[in-house]
Amino acid sequence: MKGRKQMTERKERGITLIALVVTIIVLIILATVSINMVVGENGLIKKAEQARDAYEESSKKEVEGLNTMLEEMMKETGVGPHGLPLVDTLGGGSSNVVLESTVDAEDVYGNRIVVPRGFFVRTDLGTKVNDGIVIEDKQGNQFVWVPCTEEQYKKHVYKTPNVDDTKGSTTDSGDSTNPWKTQSYRQYTDWTEEGGNAESVKNNGGFYVGRYEAGIPDNASFSVNNESNKEKMTYYTADASNGNKSKNVSQENGIKLKPVSKQGMQAWNYISQTNAVTVSSNMYSGAESSYDVTSQLIDGWAWDRTVDWLGEKYTNIASESSNYGNYTNNSTQLAEDVLYAQHVWSTKKADSKATAWVVANKYKKGQPKLGIEELTDKEERLKYNSADYTNGSSYNTTTHTLSKIVELATGSVSNFMLKNIYDMAGNMWEWTTETGRHSTTDANTATGTKYAVLRGGGFNVDGTYYPVSSRSGTNAVTDTYIGIGFRVVLYINQ
Repeated sequence: MKGRKQMTERKERGITLIALVVTIIVLIILATVSINMVVGENGLIKKAEQARDAYEESSKKEVEGLNTMLEEMMKETGVGPHGLPLVDTLGGGSSNVVLESTVDAEDVYGNRIVVPRGFFVRTDLGTKVNDGIVIEDKQGNQFVWVPCTEEQYKKHVYKTPNVDDTKGSTTDSGDSTNPWKTQSYRQYTDWTEEGGNAESVKNNGGFYVGRYEAGIPDNASFSVNNESNKEKMTYYTADASNGNKSKNVSQENGIKLKPVSKQGMQAWNYISQTNAVTVSSNMYSGAESSYDVTSQLIDGWAWDRTVDWLGEKYTNIASESSNYGNYTNNSTQLAEDVLYAQHVWSTKKADSKATAWVVANKYKKGQPKLGIEELTDKEERLKYNSADYTNGSSYNTTTHTLSKIVELATGSVSNFMLKNIYDMAGNMWEWTTETGRHSTTDANTATGTKYAVLRGGGFNVDGTYYPVSSRSGTNAVTDTYIGIGFRVVLYINQ
């Protein structure tokens, strides 16, 4: 009896153990199924995520649909979200009639823009303020609206302190929090702004910057579009000797010269800062004063605000501009015909001759390759001692390194357009109205040389070291140079 009882107990324990194992297995299976139902490919969490994404996508499309509907409604009524005229109603293609009065307007997002009398909006080029709205006058000059508050209209503060460095120049390479750069900027304590218009910015919420670098007007004797020069395509400099025609003038034959802001024009180089100030103010003076704007050479505040505004979309542009402009380290091969001048840079090598430009005698139309290209072929080098260049014969090709560098006409490359503004970076260094009068021993003397600040880098420098934020202050206001031009800004007169 006792043995049978023990066997029965062992059987019961065995059955219990098997049941436990089975129960555990069942629980594991159920847990696996449950977990899979929750976190599996088709589980509850996945389905919840899909439902969330579907809802967000649906909401996004609904918002986009509502925005589209609202935009269409605003376009139908011609009124923006704050009750101002919609910018879409103020122009169109190049055949549009200019406005007879200055208009306060806004885009579909409620961003303000003031369109001055005598202009119309190129709505075919964009109607959103933050994308760059272009206005045009009846002569075809174009400008881009830069939104700006009173607080934003100020000079950028660089990482390097603004110190008196009469014994040399201060270089600021920037850092991650303040990437703006300056090279050869003489940061004297008495730099001042001789331009600008804070009152207009405050009243109107912005200003206009030239869409293009200042171009040479057709009526100038040194323009390739002048009747006597159309076939010659002659390249003129600041030197009027040997039959050349000087670009460093503000009037000819008693007529004031007015720069143009148009595409495909010769950039107006070889002009001093003093004359750039004068011709910029000429642009909308006299008979053109009815435009309700004041034109002037771009000031440092306007330049800094424009760079900040561009940086909202092109985040690295203040520290690295190589891909955004015509620099020596941008080797873009152009695919369309443009107007250009191909100069040569002669580097001193084995004799006492100084480095200098071998300046082109003529403009060309074609598809140049940008960047700096050293000439190594003997025949290629020898041709730069020819009549194609103004001073080529004075350079010995056997003792100097020669490199080709291209100067472009205004607005030649679409990739160099940022928010509808061309060539802020590269092509031409640009004069500004920021000046200082210094000597080598006393930064605050009234008799020292008067310098003006250049901005943006040029075709003769590297875009990594001289980006669009670059500030250079070592050129006197009377200097003229192959790589220095300028740009015009407009302030609303109300």
